[in-house]
Amino acid sequence: MATEAHRPHNADKTCWNCPAADIVTNVDFTACGQSRARGEEEGEMVIECRRRPELGSFEPSITFEECPEWQLTEYGYMLRDMKVMILGLDGYLGWTLALKLGELGCEVSGIDNYTRRDCVMEKGAHTVVPITRMTERLAVAEEQLGLSINFRRMDIRDLRNLREFMEEVRPEAIVHYAEIPSAPYSMVDAEHAIETQHNNTLGTLGLLWVMKDVVPESALIKLGTMGEYGAPLTGRPLFEGMFPSDAVLKWDNREWSMGGEITPRDPVSFYHCSKVQDTFNIYEACKYWWLRSYDIMQGVIYGVNTPQVSKDERLRTRFDIDEWFGTVVNRFVAQAILGIPLTVYGLGDQIRGFIALDDAMECMTRLISSPPEPGQYDVVNQVSGLHKVRDLAEVVAKVGKQFGYEVEIQRLENPRVEAEEHPFEVVSRALPNTFGFRPRIGLEEEITEIFKLLTRPHIVPRLGMKKHTVMPKTRWSGEKRDSDVLEVYEPGTKESEGYEGRLLSS
Repeated sequence: MATEAHRPHNADKTCWNCPAADIVTNVDFTACGQSRARGEEEGEMVIECRRRPELGSFEPSITFEECPEWQLTEYGYMLRDMKVMILGLDGYLGWTLALKLGELGCEVSGIDNYTRRDCVMEKGAHTVVPITRMTERLAVAEEQLGLSINFRRMDIRDLRNLREFMEEVRPEAIVHYAEIPSAPYSMVDAEHAIETQHNNTLGTLGLLWVMKDVVPESALIKLGTMGEYGAPLTGRPLFEGMFPSDAVLKWDNREWSMGGEITPRDPVSFYHCSKVQDTFNIYEACKYWWLRSYDIMQGVIYGVNTPQVSKDERLRTRFDIDEWFGTVVNRFVAQAILGIPLTVYGLGDQIRGFIALDDAMECMTRLISSPPEPGQYDVVNQVSGLHKVRDLAEVVAKVGKQFGYEVEIQRLENPRVEAEEHPFEVVSRALPNTFGFRPRIGLEEEITEIFKLLTRPHIVPRLGMKKHTVMPKTRWSGEKRDSDVLEVYEPGTKESEGYEGRLLSS
């Protein structure tokens, strides 16, 4: 048992949060999620534990700290041999998380239909960090880490096979990465926009129905995006998905409490629209069926390293640099090595939230080990820092110089429809205060690691082969033309002006 000074964040959670607990009380589901127990002792909840059937029926009062099924780890108490299913296991995040959880002793399963590989290939690109077929990746994970990952090739929209797999595995946590994660891809044309929303929105909706029928007690950890919120020009804070309890709406000499209501969304592409629809579908499923979910409004992830993927070159996760799937920091580093001036859209004063890959994986692990209550829909803003795009270019140029690259920065005509100057205030209090997370990876530190990897002799030629895929070709207006160059300048010659991001984490 941990000392009081070092008690894990989830020590006091109880069987009520545990996915191994089956509710045996009859429950009435009424409007707005105001459910209540019904039976001999009305209002009292009774459960049975699938892992400890000898306990019979009892009130859900045993804490994680007291329960022998919950074991202490550096990320808090974690359910022994926890069954975690990762949807989108072949992706940048899915593969990385699978290795991390497997090393922690989780029984990892997952699905993927290789859409990411197909979309990148459609663009004429490839992952510049070589990855092998899934059968080989799984074999290396077993050889190097001793992991046995239960993988099925499957489309999330194939509900019959998804249901059968869930019935077989009965996961206790489900991590949902099985979406097409690209704003530019969704803006190419009608076909790409429809496929993005069909895969993302209908895939998630079908998943919720399967969970209801098969594993309603399992916790859903769903990857959302900070892009759901947009960047309010009023400077209104981006609360964690819901208005805080003391938020008030004043209008027409009257006022109302907004506490607990979903905050406004202003999605910035058809991809982000699919994420907003996910938010409402998951919220409703938690209300109607007592499902439980964390919706992760994640900043832009960058980086290449975790202890697991760095252990063997064959365990590396994918790394994309093309204009559809290459995120901004990763793409800037590739441009520096390729001798392309770093492409800043418009003024470059857009402020975004960011988090390094290894830090993001720790956040996910802490959330998986600390499930919500039945019926609880909660939101976490997962960021560790806020940066202007042009400031990121300056940092990449600075680090690139240490590797011998003389880097220029270019401002391009913005292919997107977005505010290029805006206030940006993000509330991210849940991770540090509720889940005990503290970021460990610095921006410059991780950019250095990206340079180290991408300048290896076997990777530099792979970068050169796909140089033509880096520059933006997709315009939100639907026009088919390149963006004009507005200005090229040397790093360090422009001062950062205007709005600064504000991150509220305490």
